[in-house]
Amino acid sequence: MPKLVGATSTSGYFQPHPKLYNALEDDPILDRSAKLFLPEQVYKEFYPHLHALCDLVIDPKTYALVANAEHDLPYIKGTGFSSFGHPIPDALVTSPGWKELQNIGIRNGIVATGYDSSLGASARVAQFLKLHQWGPSSAVVTCPSAMQDGATSVLLRELQRIAPGSRAYDDKEENRSIKRKVFTRAVERLLSLDPEVAWTSGQWMTERPGGSDVAGTETVATYEGDNGETDIDGNPLGPWCIDGFKWFSSATDCGCVLLLAQTEKGLGCFFAPTRKLDPAGDVAMNGIRIQRLKNKLGTKALPTAEVEVKGMRAWLVGTEGRGVANIATLLNVTRLYNAGSSTGFWGRGLAIARSFGRQRVMPSLALKGLPDKLRTLPRYTKTIAGITLGYRADTLLAVFVAALVGKSENPDSPTASIIPTDHNQVAALVRLITPVSKARTAKNGIAGLQECMESLGGVGFMENQENPEMNIARLFRDANVLSIWEGTTDVLATDTVKVVKGKTGAQSIDAVDKWLKATLGANSTDPYGAKSNVDLGPEKAAILKAWSVFVYNASARDKEELLAYGREVVAEIGDVLCATLLVADAESDNDLTAIECARRFVRTRGTFGFDGKEQSDWKSVSRWDDKISFEREPPAPKPRAKL
Repeated sequence: MPKLVGATSTSGYFQPHPKLYNALEDDPILDRSAKLFLPEQVYKEFYPHLHALCDLVIDPKTYALVANAEHDLPYIKGTGFSSFGHPIPDALVTSPGWKELQNIGIRNGIVATGYDSSLGASARVAQFLKLHQWGPSSAVVTCPSAMQDGATSVLLRELQRIAPGSRAYDDKEENRSIKRKVFTRAVERLLSLDPEVAWTSGQWMTERPGGSDVAGTETVATYEGDNGETDIDGNPLGPWCIDGFKWFSSATDCGCVLLLAQTEKGLGCFFAPTRKLDPAGDVAMNGIRIQRLKNKLGTKALPTAEVEVKGMRAWLVGTEGRGVANIATLLNVTRLYNAGSSTGFWGRGLAIARSFGRQRVMPSLALKGLPDKLRTLPRYTKTIAGITLGYRADTLLAVFVAALVGKSENPDSPTASIIPTDHNQVAALVRLITPVSKARTAKNGIAGLQECMESLGGVGFMENQENPEMNIARLFRDANVLSIWEGTTDVLATDTVKVVKGKTGAQSIDAVDKWLKATLGANSTDPYGAKSNVDLGPEKAAILKAWSVFVYNASARDKEELLAYGREVVAEIGDVLCATLLVADAESDNDLTAIECARRFVRTRGTFGFDGKEQSDWKSVSRWDDKISFEREPPAPKPRAKL
């Protein structure tokens, strides 16, 4: 019998490192989403750009930047004041990794792609697919990107409102041409692909009294007229003077900010550059002082601060007293980013779990000469298949919202056939589905990441700083904010109920009803409305019945009762939409795995009235579990040339 030799720190068994692969080759739903929601020609032209980004996000150099940003956390230089009491204009210090990650996002057009006129209505889908991949590798620089995009949307809308010849006017804005010049230059910076020029933006609403309830805002704006001060481009800073305190200010290192403040006529929305030129021509802060940085569970590389504004000069956006309505445009955009981050993080967690499952050896099986990889265990593949199915459904929902937003912004541009062409229907769908998508993807993404982390065992719980590409723990920490900022689950449930029971509620319900019937083919001569040879008739009938039940129950309850069941409302609407999208995906090419995913989703969700049981043959179910979990195998390594 051979002598037993104990392992040492440098000898014995070492598991091969799991490897991440280009998501377009490893994650089928990313590619399928692109095909489903992009016109064929746009897909062909966009594919190489997305493929290159998918390579970049798993490049070791990118992960080295993430590791640096996570290790060298932001801090305030000294006390924020010089030795002689002067405010320091750049008191906030961020790491080289954070700065370069921001630059990468800017150069790759994470924001600008959404406004690419050559893409038309497809711009938001292309942007979303980029965001989906970039988010997990960005150390959450996507947060200031989201605010940057939202500010762009708000300012572009305001530029339309105050365009020459328009009816809109503000009796306190005597020279709208100056305002147009200021906002036009701001948009140029917000959409620039040059990191030396580009601005990110902040969104400063949260204060001590109310959190998401902004009625208690204590920040005050007073109209004082032009005081001669200019921003760093030499443009007037604005005629409004703002004083107050903001309890949370993510993207504290931004170049401009949108914020709410009380005026004599109520809450107003204001735009302010964060920096100005002082009388000596040096750069100074525009009435901004960082009190302290927040210590958070996650998003640690992202500077989040308490900020005092005193004497900040700003421009009014829209009209006085309409601040919440004006900033709602920003919220719709940032909630879309939130869904992109949720599904992107979730997808990366699954990629790590799949890679680990392919590599992890089970010694007890190896000793018996049996297939010994973790991925061969039916219990394991069933768990991964369940996570994958939820991810697949939620990703389709989130990309659907992106496609709707793109169509709403470019109503005359052609888009994928699954998107309605009627502008009013699209607008109604955006109003209803945006909060549903944000709430659903955030909660499910957090739970999905926890399962991915657990599937790795103890190593999943580690920070894995030596191999940051395997750090699900970081993704999980960061993902927990996604169900909190831009509206908690209950806030979003409230928003959803307000749409359903509001003045446009009937319009939104009708918009969904028309889309469901068109997508499921319910108006065809087939008894189940089948649009292809995919046999999903019973599932389609169940989806339509579930929607009818929801509409009946929603109409039978008053608003207050429905608010009490807000989360259930979000869940039911989300289930119906996800099921329909899974069916549409399956019917797009009759892919067998996609068909099984659609069938399984409908038959295992209580929303649709089935018993929740899968097929009786557990071995057949296990084979499908494996196909759903590991639908695409990684490419074989290229043989090395012999010398």
